[in-house]
Amino acid sequence: MARIHLWSDRVLTVARLGRVAMHAHAAPALLFAVDGRFGLRLEGRRFEAVEQVFLPAGARHELACEDARIGVLHLAPGVADLGNLAPERGARAALRAVFEGELAGPELAGWVNARVGPPPRRRARDVRIDRAARRIAESAYENLPLATLADEAGLSPSRLQHLFRQELGITPRQLRTWRRLHEVARRVSEGETLTRAGLEAGFVDSAHLSHAFRRFLGISPSRVLTRGSHVHVHP
Repeated sequence: MARIHLWSDRVLTVARLGRVAMHAHAAPALLFAVDGRFGLRLEGRRFEAVEQVFLPAGARHELACEDARIGVLHLAPGVADLGNLAPERGARAALRAVFEGELAGPELAGWVNARVGPPPRRRARDVRIDRAARRIAESAYENLPLATLADEAGLSPSRLQHLFRQELGITPRQLRTWRRLHEVARRVSEGETLTRAGLEAGFVDSAHLSHAFRRFLGISPSRVLTRGSHVHVHP
């Protein structure tokens, strides 16, 4: 069972994830232990037991959580002000309350803001990349060609790709896929099946949805988006 809270720019998941294969998030993420510690291995390194960790977008890693619960807070892809990250006190109790459904709504939003600060007004420092990122986020279900995005930004496709990765740590295509996964979770919260939600969000079929889930989250969608899970969409 998982409990997932969706905001337009953030996603909080509290669940028993077990073993999570090597993957890389498309957004910066904070990982918190709810029960004891969890095992984290960054690519090229050994496993270590940690209580919490900040992972920038694109950092390849795998997890060994066993039966312990873990909280994962994904931030909006783009500017992450590390100066806003607050020293964590009381996260275990708060995340247990989230898992049990006892902490939600404005109170939960306040708790998240206290951890990472308010949402950034811009996704990128370069206004052209910021606009391109917002364009992708607003039309993730479309397959906008890179050339179209580059033309709108007044850049060559290769230059847009370079600046996008430099500013956000990911490619335009990765951001589009990330937004589609967000949309899948939102649609599941409204009662749609995984298959239907994936198609409506822009995935060609269930295989493509499953591949994207494993690539960005290290698990299959059924591990967290099942009938026993609770998905909450916040304004």
